Amino acid sequence: MDVLATSPTAPELQSPFAGFAGLSADPADAGERPQQASGVVLDSPFGSGLHTEEADAGEDVLTELLGELADDEFEDAVAQLVDDAAAAHLQGETAWSVKEGSQAGLQSWAESLAEQSDRLLDGVTARLEHEDLTAMPARDLDALLESLAPALDPVGSREVVFEQFLGGLLKKAGSLVKGVVKIAKKGISVVSKILPIGILLKKLGGLVRPLLARVIKSAMNRLPASVRPIAEQIAKKLGVAGGAGAANAPAGATGTSDAEPSAASQLAGEFDRNVVGLLLAPDEIAADSVLAEAASDAEADAPDPIGELDAARRELGRRLTELPAGSYPKPEIQQFLPVVMAALPLIKLGLKIIGRQRVVDFIAERIADLLRTMVGPGPAKQIARPIVDVGMKLIGLEVPPEAETDVAGEALATTVETTARRALALPAAVQDDRLLLDAAVQQFFAEAAAAHLPGRLLRADLPERESEHESGVWVLMPRAAAPRYRFLKYTRPFEIQVSRQVARAVPWSDGGTLESHLLDRGVRHWPTTAEAHLYEMLPGGHLGHLRHDDTLREGAGTAEGIAEEVTPLTPEIAGLLLGEPGLGRSAPESRHGGPTARPGAAPGRRFVRLRPKGPAAGRMAGRAAGPRARVGVHLDSAATPPRLRVALRLSERQAQEMLDLLTRAEGPDLPGALRKVQQVHQRSLVPRLTDQLMKRSVLPDATAARAAAEQVSTAVDTGLSAMLQGQTAQLTAAVRDPAQGLTIKLVFDGITKESLRGTPPEPTVTVTPGWRSGG
Repeated sequence: MDVLATSPTAPELQSPFAGFAGLSADPADAGERPQQASGVVLDSPFGSGLHTEEADAGEDVLTELLGELADDEFEDAVAQLVDDAAAAHLQGETAWSVKEGSQAGLQSWAESLAEQSDRLLDGVTARLEHEDLTAMPARDLDALLESLAPALDPVGSREVVFEQFLGGLLKKAGSLVKGVVKIAKKGISVVSKILPIGILLKKLGGLVRPLLARVIKSAMNRLPASVRPIAEQIAKKLGVAGGAGAANAPAGATGTSDAEPSAASQLAGEFDRNVVGLLLAPDEIAADSVLAEAASDAEADAPDPIGELDAARRELGRRLTELPAGSYPKPEIQQFLPVVMAALPLIKLGLKIIGRQRVVDFIAERIADLLRTMVGPGPAKQIARPIVDVGMKLIGLEVPPEAETDVAGEALATTVETTARRALALPAAVQDDRLLLDAAVQQFFAEAAAAHLPGRLLRADLPERESEHESGVWVLMPRAAAPRYRFLKYTRPFEIQVSRQVARAVPWSDGGTLESHLLDRGVRHWPTTAEAHLYEMLPGGHLGHLRHDDTLREGAGTAEGIAEEVTPLTPEIAGLLLGEPGLGRSAPESRHGGPTARPGAAPGRRFVRLRPKGPAAGRMAGRAAGPRARVGVHLDSAATPPRLRVALRLSERQAQEMLDLLTRAEGPDLPGALRKVQQVHQRSLVPRLTDQLMKRSVLPDATAARAAAEQVSTAVDTGLSAMLQGQTAQLTAAVRDPAQGLTIKLVFDGITKESLRGTPPEPTVTVTPGWRSGG
């Protein structure tokens, strides 16, 4: 039953505003559901061709290769490239003197990385061309490839990001080589007439520039939809979901579900399918077709829905403040909602929303009911004055009197946008039930109003208030980029005292804790004073955009490594640090039920940035103080035997502290050194192992996967203990190397379902200077 269509009247919704009575809404428009297309397609019961055992074996090998190519750290590196490019692009948009050169700057940035990729792959080709790879043991091949890893001294964000991307590319090359070797050993001629490895690696380099071109488009929010036939054919052939439909689980009520793959995930996935396409190519002409299609896709034009949302948000704000007092703003909101929809990924709209104009009209009507008393020049003055005086001046933003109405319009438009974004993401069953939809819209609107409008306009008993004090509102940022706003900032910076116990309890985005984050940035005394800045992402926002917080006068727009400087602001973290849990938002969950290792910048997600004050402030300025991810995990299920690699990355500070423990005059403190290394992985190793075991379908059951992950974590500690007792000299030499930090790698051979049910195999442990990418 379509309740939305059959209910005769709309009940009055409770306004969140103080001193204003709610107004009855007009009856919902009646209408019939759009009829489904009458055409029916019948599926044939027959496959596209008869299979042989050899063909099945070939597809199995290729499916294994695609699984081996999948790499969370490579995806993370692509995400960092997107963030870097997004920051550079927004810098060009905000500085008129460099706007024309911003695109050229991005192209130069991409070409620099592409040239380094070419040199890396040329070195791999030269090193492998005289080797008998089919006779080489897998471990020796791994060691050979690792010896070719790029050796960079990561002293800035670009070097760190480039190093991680190049390390991931090297792993892709290694996986491609292993795939060729495996096919050659099995004699699977039906897969293809495999091209020589040197040619394949050259073609692999040819995929880098199209990938970087798509990275730039993603940073500009102009990434075209995936319509590439070769990649899709490979996905279908191997039974792998790909393209835009890779995940179609509906988003949650908040509209910030991680069920949909991120842009970085899609880019990395298409890159992997192209690599398999090269392996399938029977000749150079076919391989060149893969490259040509990738290049064509990267050059494809795409619409600019985020730019249209920027303009529509400003226009809606203008209209809401200029309408006569008491006007019913349904037409204005009806015109705005389709733009909001276009700026959201299709997956978040539940697909069925498309074509259901009646539902969209109803949502617009209910928002108009709730907003009606706040429309017009009079309410605009009441809205703007406290935002400007109590809010924006606290963060150093000056607003001329003639622009105050714009501030009110922005607050109203953002309240409408936030409410609509969440309502449009509701499941179709909720949207079809008028009472459920009414309740949801009322709640979403109250929460949005409490976030974006001054507290003095709200009812004192409103449960949706984020704070018991009228201490701040969320305003559009960066102001210098208007109307190209990419995030919201809370207008109250919090000066807080952070005890070491609290810092140890707060998880950080690099897989460590706030304690390790602050220690790496020079904090030496506790409690320490820090300034907390709060952010919320808008559609089209990337973490790199947070570099352009124009309220941070010192170093604004030049901060490096922003992904390491912020962490998701959950209710738990907001309660611990700020005493304001209502300012937090729940973090998305991964497949194993815990927080994701790398939450993305989805609309509505909140982050906190801490800036140490006092002697520690700026001590590490301009340097990469810690590794991007302290723990790396990679399960190579295609290896013989299957192999698990765990990489623990220690910052320079952690490495030096370990050296002090190992070289004490009174004798080495091995227990202390072991605890120092254990601190690197104690929070993130088990969740990441669990995720890998489930993702690779080694142990799809979450309970069994976590139990196995805990066993492996214990084996990691055992391996670290043996390393400290037997490789002290090697560890000491690695710490003293000029490279920043060090990496401890543990390799477990023979990781199978059976071994995970018992005692995991003993790992081989190696120590290398610097932060090596790739687990």
